[in-house]
Amino acid sequence: MKPNSLSWPRFREDLLQGPLSQQLDHLRWISALAVAASHLRNAVFPDAAGQPLNLLEQAFYFVTLFATEAVVIFFVMSGLLVGGSILRKFDTRKYAIDRATRLYAALLPALALTLALQWAGTSIDCKAADGPAAIAANLALIQIFSEHLLCNNVSLWSLSSEAYCYLIGPCLILALRDRSPKAALLCAVLLVPAIWVATPIRSTPLFTLLLWLCGLIPWFFRVKLNAWIAAVPVLAVLVAGRLHYFPSEMLEEIVLAAAFALLLCSDFQQRTPPLKEAAHTLAAFSYSLYLVQMPIAQLAGWAVGRQSLPNGQISSYLIYAGFLALIVLVAWIFGQLFEKQTPRLRNMVLARTTATSQP
Repeated sequence: MKPNSLSWPRFREDLLQGPLSQQLDHLRWISALAVAASHLRNAVFPDAAGQPLNLLEQAFYFVTLFATEAVVIFFVMSGLLVGGSILRKFDTRKYAIDRATRLYAALLPALALTLALQWAGTSIDCKAADGPAAIAANLALIQIFSEHLLCNNVSLWSLSSEAYCYLIGPCLILALRDRSPKAALLCAVLLVPAIWVATPIRSTPLFTLLLWLCGLIPWFFRVKLNAWIAAVPVLAVLVAGRLHYFPSEMLEEIVLAAAFALLLCSDFQQRTPPLKEAAHTLAAFSYSLYLVQMPIAQLAGWAVGRQSLPNGQISSYLIYAGFLALIVLVAWIFGQLFEKQTPRLRNMVLARTTATSQP
C-alpha cells in the first residue's frame, strides 16, 4: 500500500470532480451573505420580540436571522473540503502551509480593519478598544479557548474553532485510518484544551468539531435519493429552528448538520447548478465577507444608532440595503487585494521551505 493511501472501503475519491464543487460555491457565498445580513439587521433594527409586525416585516426578520445556521453549513462544508484533502493524500508540510496561508492571507488585513474601527470609536459593542491579550489571541486563533473575543468582531470565534478542526482533524483521521499510535497520542493531547473549556453550549471546540466531522460522511456514502427530496429535511430544520421548535440550539445544529450531510450524499452531487460563473466569482471572496462583515455592521449601528431604524419605513430598508452593499463591496475589495493572493502566497512559502529543507 502506498504511504498515505486510503484503505477504508467505499471511499469516493472522485467526489469533487463533478458538479458538487460548483454547488458548494453557491452554498459558500449564500451562507456568508446570510451571516452578514443577520449581523447587520441585529445592529440597526430593533429586536422583533414584543413588536407589532405586519406580515412583510415578519418575513424580513425571518430571512435575516440565519447566521447560526449558516455557520453550521460552513463547518460541514469545511469538513467535506479540508477533511477530504486529508483523506485523499496527506503531506504534513504542504497541509500546514495550505491551511496557514488560507487563514492568514485575508485575516491579517481584516484584523487591521477591525482594530482601526475600534480605535476610531465606531463600534457599538466596544466600550474601549481591545488590549494586547485579545489581539494576540485572535492572531494565534485561540480566542475560543481564552475567551478573548474582539468586541466588534465576535464572529471570529468560529474561525478559532475552524483552526482547531484543521489541527486535530488530521490526527483523528490518521489515527483511525492508519492506526497510528503517534497520531492517537497527539489527538489525546489536542483534546485536552477542548475538554478543559467544554460547556453545554454550541460555540465550543468539541461541538464544532462534531459538526466538522459530519462533512466527512459524503466521502463514504452515497444515497439514491432525489436532491429535492433530500433538501426537505434541511429546509424543515431551518424553518423549525427559526420558529424555536427545538428545545436547544445544540440539538438544532447537529440535526441540521446531519440533514445537510444527507443532502450532500444524494444526487445533489450530480446536479449542475445554474449561474456557475457567478457563483464562483461570489464564492471567491466569501471568506473575506465573513471576516469583515461584523465590524462594518457595527459601524452601521454606530452611524444610524444601535437598533434605531424603525420598522415599516421604506427608508429604513434602503439604509439597510445600502450598508449590506457596503459590506459586500468591502469584502470584494479584500478578496481582490488579499484573498485572491492566497495561491501566490502559498506557492512562495512552499518554494522557500523547500529550498531551506534541501541540503
